[in-house]
Amino acid sequence: MMAGAATDEWLAGISRRRRRTSRRHFLAAAAALGVSGLAGFAGAQPAPRAEGLKVLAAGSALHGLRPATAAFARETGIPVQVATDHGHNIRKHALAGETDADVVLVPTEWANDLVAASRADKATLIPIGSVRMGAVVREDAPPPDVSTMEALRRAFVSADTVLLTLAPTGDHLMKVIDRLGIAATVAPKLKRFDTATLLNKYLADNPGKGALGFGPATEILAWRGKGVAWGGPVPEEIQIVLPYSAVMLIRAQGEPAHRLLAFLATPGARKHFLDSGVE
Repeated sequence: MMAGAATDEWLAGISRRRRRTSRRHFLAAAAALGVSGLAGFAGAQPAPRAEGLKVLAAGSALHGLRPATAAFARETGIPVQVATDHGHNIRKHALAGETDADVVLVPTEWANDLVAASRADKATLIPIGSVRMGAVVREDAPPPDVSTMEALRRAFVSADTVLLTLAPTGDHLMKVIDRLGIAATVAPKLKRFDTATLLNKYLADNPGKGALGFGPATEILAWRGKGVAWGGPVPEEIQIVLPYSAVMLIRAQGEPAHRLLAFLATPGARKHFLDSGVE
């Protein structure tokens, strides 16, 4: 289990990779949005806009987005309301023109769908980072070994309870379990949840050290100190690395939304996502 120093080392590795790319991503995003360096933010004190901005984000990106938008609001005086929903619901309602959000933050594939349907402005598309899938256990449980396919198989078999979501990552792991030939062994002890939050809450609320769950790294790390612990990423052979992007919807308030998206491309804003587990 990656806890304490091990978790810090894992996050530090992400930080090193992100520092190599954040400057490049920032310059590209700033150029696309007509921003030079940080001049659009540092020292800017525009009059607060009462209506503010609304950002709608998929859950895996939420934990980095909230502190990033709070920093933006402090620097600019532009209030930002952050709401969340399942990513597929955001995509569905945005494609139908049924959302009042100015900016959405969803898996990159779905952001591109919105651009293709002329519901979002391609020039404002900002890469946020990627989220990996990993194991989660109670913080008082022994650390699991899920580092190889054979170790993962043993972990599934030895667990008292296996916890998966009903999201695509959970469906993916159901196929992995079948591929490992242990579907009949896992089925009697399998529990599935609508969201990773519900999975983590169940794990934290129920005593016993034999439960093993899986979900996005960001959702697991958000529960640090709340009864659960990160158990490490699944093997690369079955890993899902899901990239996320933010984009302005066509209906949005142009200038404030442009400023927010350019801000999200800065290293300072990206650090909030890094700290939440977004690579």
